[in-house]
Amino acid sequence: MIGLALIVAVAAFEPLSESPWLSGGAASALFPRTHLSIPLNPSSVGLLEETTFAAAASRPFGFRELDRTAVAAGASNGRFAWGGFASYSGRNGYSEATATAAGAFTIYRGLVGGVSCSLHRLSIENFGSSTDFSADAGVTAEPVEGFYLGASCRGLFSTSPTALGFGAIPRTVSAAAGICPVQGVVLAAGASVHQYSGEEYAFSTSVEPYPGVSLCASLLTPPVRMGFSVNLELSPVSLQYGYMTHTDLPAGHSVCLCYGGSGFKPDPIVFSDPNSDTGGIIFPVNVNTATLEVLMEIPGIGPSKASAILNYIESHGQLETVDEMVQIPGIGPATLERIKPYLRV
Repeated sequence: MIGLALIVAVAAFEPLSESPWLSGGAASALFPRTHLSIPLNPSSVGLLEETTFAAAASRPFGFRELDRTAVAAGASNGRFAWGGFASYSGRNGYSEATATAAGAFTIYRGLVGGVSCSLHRLSIENFGSSTDFSADAGVTAEPVEGFYLGASCRGLFSTSPTALGFGAIPRTVSAAAGICPVQGVVLAAGASVHQYSGEEYAFSTSVEPYPGVSLCASLLTPPVRMGFSVNLELSPVSLQYGYMTHTDLPAGHSVCLCYGGSGFKPDPIVFSDPNSDTGGIIFPVNVNTATLEVLMEIPGIGPSKASAILNYIESHGQLETVDEMVQIPGIGPATLERIKPYLRV
């Protein structure tokens, strides 16, 4: 029992994925799909423009003692967004619980800041227990169309460790950079410094080969861990499955069910300005008369958003101003700001 406790004690502080789509650590948090990304970077709440609820379950490293369940939800009213997260794992003398509330706001166009407050409790038999509070902070920026930067600090402020010898909230500082070269494809790299497990380097990429189907691959080191995930979306529900290998431990499995939005859809790199002639289309175009094909020529507008725009206009009538598009499902304030140069009424 002592040997198992030692293994669990070490593994408990190795960063664990909260959902299949976060197996790339700091790199994955740059392009979140659900509010389960809150512990990695609270500013990710501001990237998710739709109301969502997600629940996940995982078995990291093959240890039943580390079986984890997590739930998260969030919403946005425009410039401000908020979310909550809770997770629990425990069995055979080990338990860990976390509850987090997060808020994010648009500081400036292309710059989102976020803060969160967390309560953590960690208990390991024959080692002791610790209950601590932490304040965390993060930021995500899009300095250039299609390029993204993120940084966060978990445990920016935390209460003092107790008799356990180390606190339940190890401080973690992370940074990441990513790119969306074309619609539906992202690549990201990140690095983290964890108070107990040291440096970690992360790489992640995802692609959407078909509408509603996304694939993700990630790499974390050290130690070397490779993750593979699939996301199947049938709006408003999506299902994720993840498989993760470890050089020293058994493979891990995770599943996630999400209801609501379809995740953060980053803008691809724009190689021409809105006033240029693209495929015979001269922007800005009249949103009330634009066809599906024309709308899909706008960077950041894919088949689902284009269909939502057409369905809204058909149901509610023509728009009087472009700003009214914020009422369309999937078109939040951030998305609207990016597509406004391409549209008129």
